[in-house]
Amino acid sequence: MAVLAETTAQVLVSDTVTLPVAAEKISEIVASVRDTQCFVIENKVIFLGTLHKQIFFVDQDGFVRHVGVDIPFSGFADTPGVPAGSSCQLTPAVVFLNFSLVSPTELQENVVIDINIVVTDDDPSGNTVTFSNTLPVQPLRFGAQGTVRVSEAGFHMS
Repeated sequence: MAVLAETTAQVLVSDTVTLPVAAEKISEIVASVRDTQCFVIENKVIFLGTLHKQIFFVDQDGFVRHVGVDIPFSGFADTPGVPAGSSCQLTPAVVFLNFSLVSPTELQENVVIDINIVVTDDDPSGNTVTFSNTLPVQPLRFGAQGTVRVSEAGFHMS
């Protein structure tokens, strides 16, 4: 199996989350990427995935609450000379997250995801891998590799 191309793409995911109850402040946000897939067309890789966020906030009575959010994203990267149908692998990483509580129930967030893309020729055995997810599909473990935490204390990458 030979590497035909390797490149990196960035995706900006901006969204506004409506919290179920009014928040006094945001305590912490933990973000990770799940369910990534990629497809190779001639000279281009199309990718998609889900940004998963765990939002912890303090309500107006002083109780810590939680809400989970899944946001789909997609993008593409140019890979000159790569034929359609080649195999691809993705390695996503959340590299930046910021947020602003614009009202007691509205949270604006911006997340930057780096996507490392490797395109290979078909496996001669016929056992090709068409996509890869670097994060296991299991419950999120706080501090797990590939997750990002942001809180009042600042940004931390595991």
